[in-house]
Amino acid sequence: MSIHDLIARRANPTVDQPPVVLPQALADPRLDRARMQKPRVSFIVTSYNYEAYIVECLRSVTRQTYDNWECLVVDDVSTDGTVAAVRAFVDSVEAGGRFTLLERAENGGQMEAFRDGLALATGAFVCMLDADDVLLEDFLEAHMRAHLSVKTVAFTSSNQYQINAKGELIGGQHMDHQSGGHYRHVRLTSFQTGFWIWATSSSMVFRRSTVELIMPTDGTTFRICADYYIAHFCHLIGDSLLIPTIHGCYRRHGGNNFGSNPVLGNINSVGNLDQHPPHDLFRQTMISHVLNNFDVFYPIFMGKGLVKFLLRLVKPSELPDLAAAHPEAFPRPLWHYLWLAAKQWWAKRATSASEKFKILPGPVPGAESGEEKA
Repeated sequence: MSIHDLIARRANPTVDQPPVVLPQALADPRLDRARMQKPRVSFIVTSYNYEAYIVECLRSVTRQTYDNWECLVVDDVSTDGTVAAVRAFVDSVEAGGRFTLLERAENGGQMEAFRDGLALATGAFVCMLDADDVLLEDFLEAHMRAHLSVKTVAFTSSNQYQINAKGELIGGQHMDHQSGGHYRHVRLTSFQTGFWIWATSSSMVFRRSTVELIMPTDGTTFRICADYYIAHFCHLIGDSLLIPTIHGCYRRHGGNNFGSNPVLGNINSVGNLDQHPPHDLFRQTMISHVLNNFDVFYPIFMGKGLVKFLLRLVKPSELPDLAAAHPEAFPRPLWHYLWLAAKQWWAKRATSASEKFKILPGPVPGAESGEEKA
């Protein structure tokens, strides 16, 4: 439990002490008068042989009501007409000069294509948009409102409609998305075993600083399901927020890299899990990244905090070898860390689901500014 949680728990507000309603940052006129700008969002669209869908995806970006964005399209050596279609769109009046096409020299898969786009992104926030999906026009507005006025987190995820190859609506929600009709601050989770409670990568808006922090630096890559690594690692670093409303469409066309199963009804079977990289590969990559970049992560968490963070990833049976190999991270006797692991495990069991999926109030209508009313 952090010092912030302790303060909140012990505050015990009374009925005659209602909480102060914070202003809606995006509609606060004082920020305009101070000449502060809305943060830029960088869409990074990775594509391989999605000629049939990518222009519709890019058009959905142009319709965003939140206007401070750029879009980087990274083609991963497509063999169909994707590049020609994207070039024609980028050069069109419709694109408005806000799209950039990057053509990779060799096929590297989802993570490497995303890495290329991230290197050129200028936004404080990034969206990992799949080339076959479609955004609704209020996608960015809903996400930036959540980031700036609901909870400061590493990323947000909104719900999605599901559509087929022809663009027909075939599902009124994404069954993975566990908001339950509320804004939910997802926290206090660990990663020894796998789980997924968000919608797809196209439903997410990340803080760029968090994504840059967790990108592998040792040559490890994930050709598919890179979003599993990015979402989970970012979530462990800075938590996530589920947005209950729908702001995009996930396309199920049978040729998806992973989510290729059709919608069959009340069964949550997105894709063939045998094709998904094993959970432990993601987990070990995260552990190695933190320990191999100790000088970067130590100032963020400090000594005890970094150990607690690692214990959300490490299994107790792995502690002896890790402690011996990385004395800079584990300077105390081994028994101390085994005791901490047991203590953290019991704390996890004692933490209720309502605390891990904490319901938060959404943006308050009419709270446009913090100015005093006459």
